[in-house]
Amino acid sequence: MLKRLSIPSDNKPSNKNRLLFLRRTTGFGGSEIVILDLLKAIDYEKNIVFLASPVDVFSNLLTDLKLPVTTLPLTASFTGGFFRKFFSWIRYLLRLDPDKIILAEGGFADFSLSTVLAAFAVTRGNVWMMELHPAPEPLTRIHLGFIPGLGLSERARAWLTRGILSVSQGVKDRLVRGYGYAPGKISVVYNGVDTKRFSPASLDARNALRRGLQIPDEAIVIVSAARLDRIKRLDRLIQAFAVLSLEHKDLWLLLTGDGPLRDELETLAHSVNNREKIRFLGHVEDVCAILQASDIYVLPSDEEGFGIALVEAMACELVCVATKTVGPSEIIEDGQNGFLADLTYDGVLQGLQQALRLGHKERQAIVSRARQRVLENFRVEEAVAKGLAFMEINPATWTAQ
Repeated sequence: MLKRLSIPSDNKPSNKNRLLFLRRTTGFGGSEIVILDLLKAIDYEKNIVFLASPVDVFSNLLTDLKLPVTTLPLTASFTGGFFRKFFSWIRYLLRLDPDKIILAEGGFADFSLSTVLAAFAVTRGNVWMMELHPAPEPLTRIHLGFIPGLGLSERARAWLTRGILSVSQGVKDRLVRGYGYAPGKISVVYNGVDTKRFSPASLDARNALRRGLQIPDEAIVIVSAARLDRIKRLDRLIQAFAVLSLEHKDLWLLLTGDGPLRDELETLAHSVNNREKIRFLGHVEDVCAILQASDIYVLPSDEEGFGIALVEAMACELVCVATKTVGPSEIIEDGQNGFLADLTYDGVLQGLQQALRLGHKERQAIVSRARQRVLENFRVEEAVAKGLAFMEINPATWTAQ
């Protein structure tokens, strides 16, 4: 017999909603920041919250924040046939007995139809999905949907959910256009950042941060904060830096984050010009300090659903260069509050050249408009309030105000 999990310290668990967040990705990046922001804003007087993932990257952060979230290993099966996975998930979810399940997809179709169907059965339909990254462009156009099996699994996943939270209009458009999702089921809620924390530092504070990194006060510092995996295309940035560092002797490059491509990217960095001015900082708890010590932010990805690190950099008044992917194209107005670049090495190089050519007044105008864009559209308080309201989750008092 399956035993229901409960929180021992809770005296009246039946009076609270049992929420289960599921995530499949194993690293820590923008998607995880979004989940953490939501967890901070939940009313724990009315909700018991579980967070299940294959690798625990949340426990220490949740402990520091004093959030009563129970983290669990995600042990249900992702492999095998449909029915093997379905019954594995049924057993796993029945033990947790959630009232509501939020499938936080860091990649499209992280959770297959068998998982969504199991979640639907256990919660009696109280399943919500967060699409935090664009779906791939389908190989076959959706108007051929009468062909048996074409897109049916994806559309069935959407039909089984009560609502889908999309981080950008571009992500929503691709789901509708490419996979036949019902537009009315999808709500676009942009991610937000803490604009008090992510703000420009004074000159003295910036120089102090640079001294901690052993970087000269007068240096021009380029930074990128991203998981070190293929889709982020940090190789473009490293190669562009190598060329530009021949023209700008005071140029430095900081890379924060970790991931499967670290060894490969470090090997590339060791082979280029001025490699001693390229720093791999790994996972950084306080990325704000790194941004405040920098001048230019670059996001050279092949695909971005939103780009929360980009918004953090804009809030800190860095000149930002991002490739013309789904999310950044909705955040940056090219030449006004940053620069949009083609999805190539040449595009990233040209975007950086534009940033480096800016005079003091031009630079100040661009970064001021960038921060204003964040203040008007990407505040974390508004983002989490909209997200929780859409998913019908009780917010904490400060969120509801």
